[in-house]
Amino acid sequence: MNSLSEQSCVHVVIGIIQNSKQEVLVSRRKSDVHLGNLLEFPGGKVEKHETPTDALRRELAEELNIDALKLAPLIQIPYIYSDRKILLDAYMVNEYSGSVRANEGQEIYRKHVSSLEDNDFPAADYGVLRALRLPNIFPITPNYTQDPKNFLMNFEKVVSKKSINIIQLRSHELENSEYVKLAKKCAALCRRYDVKLIINREIELINSLKVAGVHLTSDNLLNTNKKHFSSEFLVGASCHNIQEIEYANSLGLDYIILGPVVEKQSSVNSKALGWEKFAELSRVSLVPVYAIGGLGIDDLEMSELNGGQGIAAIRNIWNINN
Repeated sequence: MNSLSEQSCVHVVIGIIQNSKQEVLVSRRKSDVHLGNLLEFPGGKVEKHETPTDALRRELAEELNIDALKLAPLIQIPYIYSDRKILLDAYMVNEYSGSVRANEGQEIYRKHVSSLEDNDFPAADYGVLRALRLPNIFPITPNYTQDPKNFLMNFEKVVSKKSINIIQLRSHELENSEYVKLAKKCAALCRRYDVKLIINREIELINSLKVAGVHLTSDNLLNTNKKHFSSEFLVGASCHNIQEIEYANSLGLDYIILGPVVEKQSSVNSKALGWEKFAELSRVSLVPVYAIGGLGIDDLEMSELNGGQGIAAIRNIWNINN
């Protein structure tokens, strides 16, 4: 028998059918199949001489009696189970014709995105669930000391926008005590507008600051040994190369920020990647990837076309439109 490393990768494609209430369509796998009884998104294997989108349209017609008219890539995940390797291609089904019907006798449910639990799905879907919960625009604050007088006013302008539901407080230049004071003020504003605040500091500060999560610098990432974070918080990290991405994969993070994509910085580790390299590295990640580095809203589509969840904006943060 061939070893797992010698086995070919199974290409699997799934469709996310989401309504205006943020409910997605899922079904339960039969008990006698691989990963039986777990919930799954509709889809199946990509056959020879079939494109992923052709395969998904065929599967949706066979399983649900619908014709997918508009598909948009969500995330692509390479995953290794104990007995097989798969490449999971997830697409948003933005438009379809026909009425949903369980053609194969499967149990069908509509579940709100926020209610989807990791343990109810195959392990490869971990990144898909996070991609569904995370936005495509991830603002990151510039340094506080660049404009301390107007920082909080500008911060509130950003978090008050309807299009923003998450923001990262960066400001590496501040001492811990100063950062904590600023974070408390930012957290209060975020609670007012129902926005998730992500701090860029030590993990231990999450509880005391009552924020939504923490972002690890690439140095902090490589010095983190904790393999299981509380699902109560979002944990992400900055990555610049394949080694950092693979380490992030081993920690079970919620997202990574990858770059810089087009902007060169002074750090040796921050040489501009370019979109081709960004796309290559994104395919290694098990979770959503945000592009960063000299990017604005106009680069959102380019990020998504190259496998990204969206863009993380720093310098352009105050100019993000509704």
